[in-house]
Amino acid sequence: MENITTQQIPEKEAFRGQILRQVYRVWLVRKFLPVFIGEIIVLTLLLYQAGRIVFVQRVFENAFSVLFNNPGGIINFGVTAFTHASTPAKIFGVAAAVFLALVIRRATQGLLRLILVRENYFGKIEK
Repeated sequence: MENITTQQIPEKEAFRGQILRQVYRVWLVRKFLPVFIGEIIVLTLLLYQAGRIVFVQRVFENAFSVLFNNPGGIINFGVTAFTHASTPAKIFGVAAAVFLALVIRRATQGLLRLILVRENYFGKIEK
C-alpha cells in the first residue's frame, strides 16, 4: 500500500513549476540584467575612450601580421606594445581587460544558473 503523503500530485508540481519560473524571471530582471547591462555599458565606454587614445586599427593590423608571420611572437608583441604604450592607454587597456573578464564571468554565471534551474527544477516538473 502506498501512503498518501508520498504520492506526488501533478497539479501541485505544475503550480510549483509556475512559481519557480516566475522566481527565475524576477531574479533575471531585477538582479542579473541590470548589472550585466551596466557592465557592458562601462566596457563600451572604456573601449571607446581607448580607441580615441590609441589607433586600434593599426594595433590589430600589426598583431595579425605578427600572428600570421610568427605565431610564437604574438606574446612578445603584446608585451612590447603594452610596455611602449602611453600611461592612459595602459590604464584603459587594463580597465577594459578587467571589465571584459567581469562581463564574461557574469554571462557564464547567468547561463550556468539557467542550465541548472532547467535541469533541476523545470525538467522534473515538465516530465
